[in-house]
Amino acid sequence: MKAIYFATTALFLCLIAISGYAQDEKSKHLQDHKPLMNEVWKTFDLMMYKVTKTNGKTIYTPYFPPKLQQLHGKRVQLKGYMIPIKSGVRHNSFLLSVLPLHQCMFCGQDGIPAMVQVTLSGDAKERAREHPITIIGVISLNATDKNKTEILLEKASMLSDRN
Repeated sequence: MKAIYFATTALFLCLIAISGYAQDEKSKHLQDHKPLMNEVWKTFDLMMYKVTKTNGKTIYTPYFPPKLQQLHGKRVQLKGYMIPIKSGVRHNSFLLSVLPLHQCMFCGQDGIPAMVQVTLSGDAKERAREHPITIIGVISLNATDKNKTEILLEKASMLSDRN
């Protein structure tokens, strides 16, 4: 009986410790990534999907609210983490996210974070990095090409790091 009591008490204390650790990690996460969010990222996060059924198939069509549509064709500056699309050291096309690659993209309370597909100008290629980078490019909204993401940052260039 004492063994069961001891095991139950130990498990309870472990759960309390893990809960406190999770809260500390959540606070750290918010501090680490909040500065990357700017008005452009917040506007990207407005994108939604219209769900329809055709011949028994569910079809998701991107819906771009007016505020997001206003960014189409505009040149913007974004800070985020490079997420390679293909294997390799240097990339001309990649995803940019407010979260780093080593964090689960589908975890958390707020759903999937906004991401954009970046295509660098010309033959430019950049080395994959683990720290945040700053990109300048032209926003293009994509509702039809299934081989690309819904929000693109084209004719892009990376600003040099000053950290």
